Amino acid sequence: MAVVCLLAPGAAGAGAGASSLYRQAQKAEKAGEVVQAYLFYAQAAALEPANRKYWARSQALRTRAALQTKLMPPAIPEEPVAETQMSAEMPAEFTASLSEQELAETRRPLPPVGLQASAEKKSFDLAGDSNALWEKVVAAFGLGAIFDGDYQPVRNLRFRLDASGYREALHALENATASFLVPIGERLVLVARDTQQKRQELEHTIAVTVPIPHPVSVQEAQELARAVQQLMEIQRLTVDSQRRLVLIRDRVSKVRPALEIYRQMLHHRPQVAIEIEFLEVFDNSSLSYGVNLPGRSALTWLSRIWGSAPSVAVDAARMGVFGAGKSFFGLGLADAELFATMARSASRTLLKTEIRSVDGQAASYHIGDRYPIISTSYSGVPQAGGNFLTPPPAFNFEDLGVVLKITPKVHGMEDITLDLEAEFKVLRGESLNGIPVIANRKFVSKARVAAGEWAVLAGLLNVNEARSITGLAGLSQLPVLGPLVSRRERSGESGEALLVIRPRLLSLPATEILTPALWTGTESRPRLPL
Repeated sequence: MAVVCLLAPGAAGAGAGASSLYRQAQKAEKAGEVVQAYLFYAQAAALEPANRKYWARSQALRTRAALQTKLMPPAIPEEPVAETQMSAEMPAEFTASLSEQELAETRRPLPPVGLQASAEKKSFDLAGDSNALWEKVVAAFGLGAIFDGDYQPVRNLRFRLDASGYREALHALENATASFLVPIGERLVLVARDTQQKRQELEHTIAVTVPIPHPVSVQEAQELARAVQQLMEIQRLTVDSQRRLVLIRDRVSKVRPALEIYRQMLHHRPQVAIEIEFLEVFDNSSLSYGVNLPGRSALTWLSRIWGSAPSVAVDAARMGVFGAGKSFFGLGLADAELFATMARSASRTLLKTEIRSVDGQAASYHIGDRYPIISTSYSGVPQAGGNFLTPPPAFNFEDLGVVLKITPKVHGMEDITLDLEAEFKVLRGESLNGIPVIANRKFVSKARVAAGEWAVLAGLLNVNEARSITGLAGLSQLPVLGPLVSRRERSGESGEALLVIRPRLLSLPATEILTPALWTGTESRPRLPL
């Protein structure tokens, strides 16, 4: 069996051409011709994209070449934040709208800022110049290092470190050699002298946008953005109230910690669910018993005078007669009634609802109707021979019934303070100038209750009792004979109304959420994320 390997002429020519360009670029770099060297490196990387060395060298010279040809815009000078910026007035840049160019800049792909280094912890005990130390340390974590063209090695260094990860080791070596790193690949770093000019030349400037959550108002987002800008001295930080976006633009070493701080400060406020129950119980009872006796009787003349008949019909069964001779009278006796009646009624009303709110934000609930009240009306008499249209009256709608307004304040996981305002409005049945009169009762209270437990915030107790006796005067008051010759009634009414609530936490408060530590470095030497 014969195996024949064919090589495309284009591929071979591309490889040979790339290596030739790489050698020419090295000669140009040694001669100080940075622009020419960058062009050769870029052409070599384009001919052979799989060779990471060509691309890394071109990236190392890209910034210097652009500065020499004056193609890059000048860097924005950093100005310290003066104390006069702490006034209450909001700067104009906080409320500006983002342009399409700025939004496009946030979507531009950037070099990776996270290194794919080994996660093992290493120990070092090295000696030599700074270049040798960098090459040995980055190689221990599976990385590669290239040096800036102006980087001068530091002689006679000793570097010792025990059981450290790649981030701790690289940052420690930065401090030991007065250098800083710029990741230009997943496994490649650029080492340069740590000066303000080199940081402005080599460190990437990025722009990111952060959406404002709906529970957070634009005013709150502006206050938080202002605090972050003053803390990290961000060059460009804008709040777009229309798109509800926050733009942060600066160097990577400042944008990354500023972004993390702003996200932590934008954490959603804890949500609270408040269960409300309105309990109302009424009991009515009445009892009547006794004997109904006539309160009056008719006295009728029953005698005949000179043969005349009585003027009324006589029912002897219902009359008691007395008298003799010519004086003969009849006393009407009404029927007596023995009775006993009893009635009892009970009613119960239960209103159960649940409202949700966030920490510090009021939630309202209305139980009742909206009643229209005339606020403005027009009347008049048209002049002779003329007429005019009367405009319609204006109305205001009043909330009749119960209106609850509850503002929760969360204290950790245990307690919640509730600011309660309860208002009760009803029509009194009266009117003034055709406008009905509204009776208003208001209850304002503040209570601190345990989360998940019921609490009675308001209550009303009403008890009425009445007793009456009807009968013959004097006899109805007797102990034994009284109930037999009288009518007795007893009625009672009792009512009870309770307003109970139970708050429950739906999300953790900010005090219960762990926030990661941020290492930002010093003001003059900020740390780049690795």
